[in-house]
Order: sequence, then structure tokens, then C-alpha cells
Amino acid sequence: MTGSVQTLVNRMTYWCAFGNLGYNQAARWDIRPGGSCDCSSLVIHALKEAGFDTGSATYTGNLSANLTARGWRRLPADGHPQVGDILLNDVHHVAVYVGGGRLAQASIDERGRASGGRAGDQTGHETNISNYYNYPWNCYLRYSQATAATSSGRLVVDGLGGRATISRWQEVMGTPVDGVISGQVIPDGRTYGRPNLLCVTYGGQGSTLIRAVQRVVGANPDGLYGPDSIRRTQIRLGVTPDCWFGPATARALQTTLNNGRF
Repeated sequence: MTGSVQTLVNRMTYWCAFGNLGYNQAARWDIRPGGSCDCSSLVIHALKEAGFDTGSATYTGNLSANLTARGWRRLPADGHPQVGDILLNDVHHVAVYVGGGRLAQASIDERGRASGGRAGDQTGHETNISNYYNYPWNCYLRYSQATAATSSGRLVVDGLGGRATISRWQEVMGTPVDGVISGQVIPDGRTYGRPNLLCVTYGGQGSTLIRAVQRVVGANPDGLYGPDSIRRTQIRLGVTPDCWFGPATARALQTTLNNGRF
């Protein structure tokens, strides 16, 4: 079974922002619009919707063992999660990092309790998208296969611009190779976005890779991968220019990089 990190993010976003899903551990698998879940049942359900094999995972305590046996890595919770990372406290809580400094989670019922609440989100916050915080998390679970190259050295054309894709881009552009696009600003999510670039750090100082890309596509070489730079990249790759670095743009980039060029 081949899963999609972006679909995981999309499904968690749907359930936590639009699905009217309440919190109730006693009815935790009643996951439907207007139904109920708890933190772990929601993440497991969204993983299955996204095409991931979750094995026999049923709660926070056995989630890590089941996922690390199926292509996920257990990484230190260093305060710098990547899009699609599962934020796990092995005993108490789990959420998914959806990008832009935000996480999606099931929190608590309308009375501040774990069980006995009504179905559906009675407060607008039983399931929610919130600013990232340290629960504290014991680890981040990250899907490593999404960033892997094939045994032949060619990138997997999966539409997920992870560490292998960014490293190859850096190689082709002749910039230092670390598999990360650093120093970016958070997209506004309306006029532009980068949901399928999975290895991005923030700070606003710009990226050497992006400056090299901007020089090639004719954008202002400030190192910040914003709407004009994305649009010009899409034109170069033959993708409809919508300023949204989604799966089609990532696949076009991976295909081009597999031909040793940009």
C-alpha cells in the first residue's frame, strides 16, 4: 500500500476544520461528519484514508511500533517538524503537523472531558487546527519512503518534494547539498502555497538553492520562494502557473531532475 503524506495532511485538515467531528473516547471510531473520535483514532483513520498501512495500531501506545515497521522513522522532537509529521506523545496525545506553524488534532469534548460528550463538534474546538506547541512530544514520526530515491538513483516521481528531491535539485543547480530549502517565510495559503515541498525551514533569510533557481527563471534572486518564483518555475516546467507548488509541480520537477537538468 502506497500512502500520500499530502493526502494525510488534507484529510486531517478536513476533519479538524470542516468535518464537525466531536471528541468522545467512548465513541472514538464513529468518524463521520457530525460523529466522534479521539486523538489517536482520528490520526489512524486519516492515515488509512491517505493510503497508509497502519498495521494493528489502535492508540498512541502502539502507533510508533506499527508505523516504524512500515516506512516511518522515529525522530527527535526538535521543534522543527515537516509537513505530514505525526507528533507523538506515546502515552497521552498525537497530532499531525500540517505546515505553516500549525497542527491538526482532536482535543477534548465540550465539557472538558474525555468521554460522554455529544456527537459533533459542540464548541468548534473539539477537533481543531492550532498553532504548533510542544505537548511535550516524545518524537516525530516521518514517512521516509516519501523522500527516497529508487535503487537506480532516480527520484521516485511521487509528487512529494522531500529531502531526496531537494538534494537532487541542489546537485543540478550546483549549490550546497543538504536536502533542505532553508530561510523561507510562511506562505499565506491564499495567493500562494508550497504544500508539496516537504523539507522547508523558516526564518526569512533566504535559500542558496532558491537564489540559483530564481536566476534561471528570471525572478528576483532574494532566496525566498514566493508566488512569482513559483509561477516562473511552473512555466519553465510546463505546469499551469497557479503559484501553488502542489503535486503536479513536484512531479514535473522530479521528472526534469531525473533527466539531469532544471
